[in-house]
Amino acid sequence: LEKPFARAGKVNLRLVAGEYRITGRPDDRIRVDWRTDRPDHAARVRADVRVEGTTAFVTTDGPKNSGLRFTIDLPSRTDLDVYLSAGDLDVRGLEGSKTIESWAGDISVEVGRPEQYRTVEASVRAGDLRARPFSKTTGGLFRSLKWSGAGTYALRVKLFAGDLTLE
Repeated sequence: LEKPFARAGKVNLRLVAGEYRITGRPDDRIRVDWRTDRPDHAARVRADVRVEGTTAFVTTDGPKNSGLRFTIDLPSRTDLDVYLSAGDLDVRGLEGSKTIESWAGDISVEVGRPEQYRTVEASVRAGDLRARPFSKTTGGLFRSLKWSGAGTYALRVKLFAGDLTLE
């Protein structure tokens, strides 16, 4: 699935449980690819991209326990708002503000240069929080990070259970 989308817009992602890799690319397009470990479930996997001006809405859907894996490519300068019910999420190569929320799984976000951020808030209720660019590494229950800088972007990540890595 592929659609044109202008750089420096905002992308809202509402994602079904699965494994996701979200990557910034130099072209001005949104591209969604997927696969499943269960070929008999492939026809029931769905992705939708709707563009309204400088905002895009990406949704995914599919059967549970299908081993869903999605790759979502976005313009490298994009603001991101992600809600993932459960699963692993890896975000790479994106410059912009990011809001990410998930109930369970592992989240890894390549943040780039810390000086690009005005505010950083990250929390995990049960699991590890590693945020080396912001000088924080801790594990256990109810772990959080608040950081302020002189940049223009905001980073907010909220995870209920799993490991959260900002790198």
